[in-house]
Amino acid sequence: MPDAWPDPVTVAALYERMAGGDRIAQSEFLAAVLDPLAHHLRAWRPDADEHLCITAAEDALLSLIRNPSSYDPAKRGLIGYLRMAAEGDFLNLLQKEGKHRRNRDPRESVELAAVGGNEGGGVLPDAFPSFDDPKFAAEIAGFTPPERAVFELMRGGEGGRPSLAAALGVGHLPPDEETREVKRVKDRIIKRLQRAGRKA
Repeated sequence: MPDAWPDPVTVAALYERMAGGDRIAQSEFLAAVLDPLAHHLRAWRPDADEHLCITAAEDALLSLIRNPSSYDPAKRGLIGYLRMAAEGDFLNLLQKEGKHRRNRDPRESVELAAVGGNEGGGVLPDAFPSFDDPKFAAEIAGFTPPERAVFELMRGGEGGRPSLAAALGVGHLPPDEETREVKRVKDRIIKRLQRAGRKA
């Protein structure tokens, strides 16, 4: 089940590798925990916009990837920490969205990949391999043009839903479908890079 939490031991092991600078572990951690964390937010706030839940989950995870030392295992378990962080990011996003709702296009109401809640920034470039990294060259070369465009945006920190949707040519879809399509392509890119890293 995509919404089921992975084994806590597995999550802890991924965190330790990530904290040690393993870039493949960063992608694996994101892929393993993103869906369960977004599902937790949807259960926590059943009336919440799905975009907001996905964004807050990504915020919490990418913030931890950016600064692994922000987690203190002496205070709480890693999954509990992520839930708390995602809930806080969700409330921050909800407040921000309320302030700007009247002046914004509904299709651009939430970006999927802002880093770190209030810390600002785009998708963490270091979570993804360099184009000239020989371990990933063959995999990247095999990306379709839309996948390549999305990957370039992610590498450059331009991870918001509107920009990724435009690159995929799905900006005309209803917001829920647009979000699902963007997430599907991002997940596929991450998984392909995971496999390439393991083979290397």
